[in-house]
Amino acid sequence: MYASVVVDTGGASPVEFLTYEIPDGLAGSLGIGACVLVPLGSRQAVGYVVGLERESPVPDTRPIIAKLDSPVCLNDDLLRLARWIAEQYVCPLPRAVAGMLPGIMHCKVKMRVVAEGSSTQPGRLTPTESRLLGKISAQKDGASVESLCDGTSRDTVLRTLRQLETKGCARRVFELASPSGRPRMARAVRFVRSPEPGERLTDKQLGVIDAVRRAGGTAQLAELLEGLQVSRNVVSALENKGILGTTVVAVRRRPGFTRIDQARVDLSAEQRTAVDSIAAAVDSGGYSGRLLHGVTASGKTEVYMRGIEHALSRGKTSLVLLPEIALTTQVMNIFRSRFGDRVAVMHSALSDGERYDEWVRISDGEARVVLGARSAVFAPLADLGLVIVDEEHESSYKQDIQPRYNGRDTAVRRAKDAGAVLVLGSATPSVETFYRARRGEYEILTMAGRVEGRPMPKVHVADLREDWARGRATVFSGLLEELIRDRLARGRQVMLLQNRRAFSTFLLCRDCGFVPHCPNCAVSLKLHNAEHKLSCHHCDHSEAAPTLCPKCQGRRIRGFGIGTERVEEETRKVFPGARVLRMDRDTTSRKGSHGAILDQFRRGDADILVGTQMIAKGLDFPNVTLVGVISADTSLNLPDFRASERTFQIVSQVSGRSGRGTEPGEVVIQTFDPENYAIQCAVNHDYTGFYEQELEMRRELGYPPFSTLVSVLSRDADERAAKAKLQSFTAAVKSAPMSDRRGVELIGPHPAVLAKLRGEYRWHLVLRSQDRDTVLNLVRMVLDADADLRRNVIVDVDPASML
Repeated sequence: MYASVVVDTGGASPVEFLTYEIPDGLAGSLGIGACVLVPLGSRQAVGYVVGLERESPVPDTRPIIAKLDSPVCLNDDLLRLARWIAEQYVCPLPRAVAGMLPGIMHCKVKMRVVAEGSSTQPGRLTPTESRLLGKISAQKDGASVESLCDGTSRDTVLRTLRQLETKGCARRVFELASPSGRPRMARAVRFVRSPEPGERLTDKQLGVIDAVRRAGGTAQLAELLEGLQVSRNVVSALENKGILGTTVVAVRRRPGFTRIDQARVDLSAEQRTAVDSIAAAVDSGGYSGRLLHGVTASGKTEVYMRGIEHALSRGKTSLVLLPEIALTTQVMNIFRSRFGDRVAVMHSALSDGERYDEWVRISDGEARVVLGARSAVFAPLADLGLVIVDEEHESSYKQDIQPRYNGRDTAVRRAKDAGAVLVLGSATPSVETFYRARRGEYEILTMAGRVEGRPMPKVHVADLREDWARGRATVFSGLLEELIRDRLARGRQVMLLQNRRAFSTFLLCRDCGFVPHCPNCAVSLKLHNAEHKLSCHHCDHSEAAPTLCPKCQGRRIRGFGIGTERVEEETRKVFPGARVLRMDRDTTSRKGSHGAILDQFRRGDADILVGTQMIAKGLDFPNVTLVGVISADTSLNLPDFRASERTFQIVSQVSGRSGRGTEPGEVVIQTFDPENYAIQCAVNHDYTGFYEQELEMRRELGYPPFSTLVSVLSRDADERAAKAKLQSFTAAVKSAPMSDRRGVELIGPHPAVLAKLRGEYRWHLVLRSQDRDTVLNLVRMVLDADADLRRNVIVDVDPASML
C-alpha cells in the first residue's frame, strides 16, 4: 500500500503531495488525515495523509518512518476544504493544509546527534572532525546542532557532521517536538473499591467517597479539597485503606469570561420570522443560505442564539465567525452565559495552552458551538448544522498571508460541503453579498426595525468647511462639542470614532517643509505625543520626535492630521471633568485588554470612549446616546474602489452604537465632503440607496461583483529587481495562448500605492476578468510553468485592499 502525503515545503513547489510506501508495521493503522513522519531529501518532515493507493504512480518510493501521535487529525471535510482553498486562491495544497492548523498544533521535528561506534582511530579523522566528535561524545543523550556551533557557522557544522556520518562516527536522530500548546496535568484521585461492611470511616471520608463517585470515579485533588473544605489527611487516609488511588488528569484551561444575566426576551415579529426560517432550514437537513439584513440594534445576536439552540436540539453543531477580537470578547460573554461549557472560543489573543485545550474540546465533541475570528472556520466540528458569519462585510475576514483566503467565503464553502445552513449577518452587507442575494443565491431576511420599537438615532452632519471658514480648526465642531457637554451633564456616555491611531498623521516643519519618513517604508512617520516618539505603523520603526527640524534647525515643526491619541488629549482638555478611555491597537496589545476596556466602559467607569474601527461594530452600551465621527473623510479618499463602501459601512456601524437603550440617540458626522453619496446615505440610514449607486459605479468600471480581480505583487530590496520580477510575470501572461487569456485585462505593472514597505520596493499588477475560471487557470498555468515566478511574486485572489 502507498500513501499520498502532504508535506509543507514552504510554498515554492506546485507539487500537491508526495507518494510514500506504507511499511508492514503501519499497514492498516494509517487513515486519511493521519499525521506521519516521512523522509524528505536529506531530512525528515511532518506530513498528513491525504490519500491511499494500492499502486504507486512513481518508482522508487521511500517508506513512511512513523505514525505520529499528533493532537490534530484532519478529517475528510477539512481536507476537501483545503483542496478548495488551494484551487480558489491559487495556493499550493501543502500551504493550504498548514494554514488550517493552529500554530500551536504544528508539530516539528528536532534533531540531535549521537556518537556512533566504539573508539575511532585518530588517523581517520581531521582535527575539525575530532573536535566536533569530542563535543558530541561529551553529551550523554546526544547534542543539538545549536550546541555544537559555538561560534562556528551552522553550515560548517552540518558539513562536518555529514563527514562523520560517512565515516560511521556519528548519527543524526530525528524526534517529534511537542507543540507549544500541551495538556496541563494535575494530581487526582480515583475510586478503587467500595468500603467493606463495618469498615470505620469518618463523615468527612464518606463525603469524599461520595464526591468522587459523583464526579464519575475520578476527581481533581485540588478541587476536591477546596469544594469539600477537608484536609489532605482525609484523602490520604482513604488512599492508605485502598479505597482511593492516585492518578493524574488533564485539566482544561478555559478563557475567562464575564457572566451576563439574560432574561428570556420576547422576539419581535421580524426576529420570529428570521428564527423560524433558520429553524426550518436546519430541519430540512441540506445546505441553504440566508442573508440576515438587520439594522443596528435589531436583535441579530438573539436570532443567532435561537438558531443555535434549535441546531443543538437536533444534535447539530454550530460555527460562529466574528471579525474582531473585541467583538469576540463581548459575544463570548453572551454565548457562554447562555450555552455554558458547550461553547469553545478560538482567536489569536488566547494563550497557547487555552488554544490547545479549546481545539481538543472541539475535536473530542465536548464543545458543540465554536465562536471565533477568521481561522475558527477550520474548527474540527462534526455534525455541522449551522454556520453564522456576523458582520460579513468586514475586510478583516481576508487573510493577508498565504493561504490568502477569505473567511466569509470559506465559511460559505464549508456550509455547502457539510450540508449546513448558512447565515450571513450585517446591517451594511458587502456589495458582492447583496448582489448575490438579489440574484437568488441567498434568501434575504430583513429586520428593518430596532428591538422594542426603539427609533434609529438622529444623524447630523457637521460641515467642517464652515467651521474652518469661521476659524474653528479644532477636533470638535461646535455642534459636537455642544452635544457632548449636554450628555456629560445628564450622565450619559459618548463614543468618538477616529479610524487612525497615534497623535498626528505626520510631522511638518513650517519653515522648510521637512517631513520625517520611515527609512523602511514609503510613508511618513506618525507622532505619538505621550511617548514623544515617531513610529511607522507598518514596520514598527520608531525614533525620538525632534524638537528642532533636522533639516533647517527651525523650531516650527508641528504635528498635522488627527489620530486617536490626539482626540483623547483634546477630549481631556476640552472636557476636563470627563473620564476618558482610548481603544486602539496601542492600548489593546496585552492579553485581556480588549475585554478590560469594554468592561470598564460598560460599568460606567468612563464617560467617553475614543477608538478606531474596533469600537464601530457589534458593541452594545445602553447608556451611549451620542456618537461622534471625528473625520468621515479618513477612509473616503483612499485610492481604492471600495473606499466609498467602507466609509458608508463604518459610519453606519458606529452610528448604530447610539440609542440602544431606552433613550433615543444622536450622531454627529464631521466631514469636508457632506454631499458625498456615501455620507448622505449613512445620514438617512439608506442602505438600498447606497447599494444602487455603488453598484452602478462598479458596473461602469468593471469592478466586483462584475469581475474577478487577482492582485500580483513583487517586492525586493532592489527596486529594479522588484520591477523585473513583475515584468517577467507580465511577459509570461502575455505569451500564453490567446484561448487561455481571452477576456483577461492587465492593469499595470506599476509601483504599488505603498511603493516601499519594510525595506522592500513593491510593484503591482492587477488581472481582471468577468470569467473567474479563466483568470485563475491562467495565473495557475503561469506559476506552475516557472518555479522562480512562484517564488518571486505574491498572488492575492479577491484582494480586500488595492493598496
